[in-house]
Amino acid sequence: METIKVNLNEETKKPIKELTILPIADVHIGDKLCNLKLFKEALERIKSEPNTYTIINGDLCNTALKNSKSDVYGDYISPMEQLNQIVNYLKPIKEKILVMTTGNHEDRIKKETDIDVSRLIARELNIEDRYTDSWWNLFLTFGEDRKGHPLTYVITGTHGYGGGRKDGGKLNRLQEMSNVVIADLYLMSHTHKPISAKSCIYVPYYQSRTLMKQEMYYLMTNSFLESDGGYAEKMGFPPSNTSLTEAQLSGVKRKIKVIL
Repeated sequence: METIKVNLNEETKKPIKELTILPIADVHIGDKLCNLKLFKEALERIKSEPNTYTIINGDLCNTALKNSKSDVYGDYISPMEQLNQIVNYLKPIKEKILVMTTGNHEDRIKKETDIDVSRLIARELNIEDRYTDSWWNLFLTFGEDRKGHPLTYVITGTHGYGGGRKDGGKLNRLQEMSNVVIADLYLMSHTHKPISAKSCIYVPYYQSRTLMKQEMYYLMTNSFLESDGGYAEKMGFPPSNTSLTEAQLSGVKRKIKVIL
């Protein structure tokens, strides 16, 4: 579990009143069912909107291998070309990437060869200091409250695992993250199913010896892979919902809004 600290007040030299995080995950470049049009639209939003940032949460490349579930003969470009294309797509927004991690599809190559494809992508983008191959914790500082103090949000996430066929199982995996880390926002991908939830917990405030209520938001991100065919259809999975997901964070007071 790795901690990454980003202070946007220092980077932008001005307080941001509202910040949008538009996560990118489960793109599956190389798969012929990848919705490149939607992917490019998301990248354009991140690039053109000054206060919109992203978290790269794994499975950028499809990387079908002979022994993997994906059809190695179905990918329209090789794993090396997938890496090259992803780097070219992400270069214009590399300054907007807060965190980057890998996914189970890239891990296929790591398992076979010990080569971390996602780390190579991060290295090409010169953001390796914001890369981790495991569960990540982001301390994101920006904005300014009424007393002139910057706000810091704790965002934690991982590409994802398990989930099952039913929405309840996917939501369980997402909310179980708060059994490990207390955070403001939890981010998970992998299931290709946009889901959001909200809960509260009491946390101790040691200075005053009191308990404070903390709101916790959960976001399961969208996929950019259409499921009108291929492995998902053969396995009887419903069509993917590729609607973009995002989280809006206030820089004036502690407030989060999740949009599906």
